[in-house]
Amino acid sequence: MSKVVIAFFLGVIGFFIGFGVGEGSGLVAGFVTLGVYCFLCQFLLSRKNVNAYRKDWPVMLALDAVWLFILCVMFLKEKQNVIHSQGPAILLATCGATYLGAVVASLTAGRTVARS
Repeated sequence: MSKVVIAFFLGVIGFFIGFGVGEGSGLVAGFVTLGVYCFLCQFLLSRKNVNAYRKDWPVMLALDAVWLFILCVMFLKEKQNVIHSQGPAILLATCGATYLGAVVASLTAGRTVARS
C-alpha cells in the first residue's frame, strides 16, 4: 500500500484520538496528544529518507488532510473566538508536528548514512 494511503488512514485515526483525548482530558491534552501522534506517524513513515522534509509533502498532507478539512469547516461555521483559540493549536499540533517528524526522520537517516 502506498505511503500516502497509509498516512491518510493514520490521519483518520488521529482525528478520533485527538477528539477522544480532548473531550476526556481537555483541549490542551488533546492537542499535545495529537501533536505527539502526528510526529510519531510522520517519523515512522519517513524514516530512512534523507530528504523526507523536502520530498514527503504528499505524505505529510495526507496525514494532516482530515484536520485541515476540519479547520476549513471551522472557518465557515464557528464563531470568531473559537477560531482564534483553537485554529492555531490545530495547525501547530498537526502541520507543525508532522513537519518536525519529517525533519527528525531526515536527520536520523542522515546520521545512519554517514556511519555506513
